[in-house]
Amino acid sequence: MPIGAIIGIAVGGAVLLIVILVLVLRPKKEKQRLCGGCRRVMAGGWDKCMFCGWQVPAPIPHLEFVGGPMAGQSVPLHEQVTTIGSVAGNTIVLADPAISKKHIGIRRVGADFELADLGSTNGVYVNGYRMPKKILANGDIVRIGNTELVFRVF
Repeated sequence: MPIGAIIGIAVGGAVLLIVILVLVLRPKKEKQRLCGGCRRVMAGGWDKCMFCGWQVPAPIPHLEFVGGPMAGQSVPLHEQVTTIGSVAGNTIVLADPAISKKHIGIRRVGADFELADLGSTNGVYVNGYRMPKKILANGDIVRIGNTELVFRVF
């Protein structure tokens, strides 16, 4: 094979490699966020539109039940205080014999959610540790009686 052909193949391969690298490594464009009020483009770090004052809605936390009588269900935490127990009058009523009448309460404290044991017999476990009170973090696993749930913010 002539030397010119070898050089041509080498140069063509190098150019192709550079094109592929440029396409793969180029910075991705951020998806533009539009204001829910005036429909103008909002900068990435804005929580509030600088044009009309519309605010990005805060994510709504959910309790995702992964074990027990409500397994597979997800309940949003809209209220200031959510109680979980085995009798009517609680926000969430669980048919679990190992759960007290008023087992736990979850209350909104500013932007956080605080879980508290309401004097249950069997206690509250968060991420495997018995805790009377805890500020919940996204992904915390809570076990009460035979019921297991995950605190999710999305």
